[in-house]
Amino acid sequence: MKLPFKRLLAALLAALTLLALAGCGSSGKTDAAPKDYTQILHDARPDEDNEYYMIFSPGKEGKFTAQYGYSESYEDADQLDEEIRNMLLPLLNLEEGDYTDFAASVSGMMVQSYALAIVKPAEGKQQAVSEALDAYVQSQMQSMEHYLEDQYQIAASSHISTAPTGEVILVCCENPEAVMNAIKTALAA
Repeated sequence: MKLPFKRLLAALLAALTLLALAGCGSSGKTDAAPKDYTQILHDARPDEDNEYYMIFSPGKEGKFTAQYGYSESYEDADQLDEEIRNMLLPLLNLEEGDYTDFAASVSGMMVQSYALAIVKPAEGKQQAVSEALDAYVQSQMQSMEHYLEDQYQIAASSHISTAPTGEVILVCCENPEAVMNAIKTALAA
């Protein structure tokens, strides 16, 4: 009589172990907290850039926000949201359905080639986002080619890359390799 009881107990323990393992299993999708793209851009660039160039991103309430740089000069959140929708998104050739999240810092001065962006494309929009950011770079190169040689060189050395985590990254600034590497490292963390 002892033998069947031991087999039954062993089978029961094995079944419980399988259930416990199944509960700990993963469906292949991670529920990791979203990356703070604004912080990643901030940390990837020199302090001087953080003083002068705001970083724009969609806010939690659906309105765009700005951090760093001269963002304190925008007391009216609705005005800032409207300016971003009417100027920044078209400047980067992005439409609201192209992304699920992003952060970007772009020079508003026509005498400077400067843009950093991390864009999480919406489903099926990765190519469209890459092309939009490339169009920005081409526009900068065309604008600066016969105007300001040093700014043309910055635009010409721009990098657009897709991170293993799916974000499309634009780096149009001095020392683009170092900034790109810092962004990719932070995204991979």
